[in-house]
Amino acid sequence: MRQEEKRKVIGMGILLLLLGSMIGTINTLAQKNNPHTFGILEYEPKFHDFGNMTAGETNMTEFEIWTSGGCCELIFNLAWTCPWVNVFPINGVTNGEHIPITVTVDTTGLDIGVYACDIQITTNGGGSGVFNVTLNVVSATHPLLAFSPQEYHFGFIPENLTKSTTFKIWNGGNDTLNYTLLPAEHWITVVPMSGSSIGEHDSITVTINTQGLQNQTMYQSEVYIDSNGGSDVFVVTVVVGTKPAFEITGINGGLFRTTALVKNNGTADAHNVNWRISFSGNGLILLGKESTGLISTLAVGEEKTISSNMIVGLGAVIITVTIYNDETTPVAEKISAKLLLLVIKI
Repeated sequence: MRQEEKRKVIGMGILLLLLGSMIGTINTLAQKNNPHTFGILEYEPKFHDFGNMTAGETNMTEFEIWTSGGCCELIFNLAWTCPWVNVFPINGVTNGEHIPITVTVDTTGLDIGVYACDIQITTNGGGSGVFNVTLNVVSATHPLLAFSPQEYHFGFIPENLTKSTTFKIWNGGNDTLNYTLLPAEHWITVVPMSGSSIGEHDSITVTINTQGLQNQTMYQSEVYIDSNGGSDVFVVTVVVGTKPAFEITGINGGLFRTTALVKNNGTADAHNVNWRISFSGNGLILLGKESTGLISTLAVGEEKTISSNMIVGLGAVIITVTIYNDETTPVAEKISAKLLLLVIKI
């Protein structure tokens, strides 16, 4: 009897060991099937067709971005290459709330035909997507004034200089468009001052002369356009004087460091130029979260490469490059990247 009881006890122990091993296996599988560690990108709708539009029309639509699942906030960025599309906002953060994105289209400057644009959505590890917009530019049933661009900013121009730009005028409808142009100020001249179009694009040259204008002053004026297809204005802006203007033309990854190319596109040399390269986001940044430096002189048209300190980390990050001095407002560019310990991948 006692031997029988011993056998039962031994059998029970073996059964418990088997159950324990099975539970351990189940727990291991559950851990392996752990949900996505980042917020997962969700967005709706995926596209919008604006249908038929005539030249010079604008319209807008909305879609929403949010995150579902994952442990962390979703950081998103939007990018597109179509000049007739504008998007706001172009980046954001969501912890599950729906972020509305407004997409505006403007057919000014577009010829008759079908147009499509992809708005790229990238995130800090939660996936990517594309929101697509389409439209069809059709002819109006009457003459219709169309011109592009709508305005031009000459930037900083020294005293006693002339500078020119051009824009195009054409008929976005039927029949013949007849137009005349009249500058509102004496320091603006226009050639030609009148014309006609049955659809061909006429080039208009606008010239400004800063002689007699006050230094360190901004001037804005119009070129009035009158036609049998509507009236509008071409806006001209200039600041008399000289000033640096910074541009960040490239951000690159690599081994240990991030580099960027900065340029002075202004009309004056820049002195004591500050720059900063910083990392943010959900990635683990062990070394080199922020690097700063000073460029003593950046001449007009000159480009220089700036480089961060040593970077060590893991995960998805956002790199922000900023450049400024006492004469200018800061210029910043952002880009998503991944830290692979010693490598920065963009």
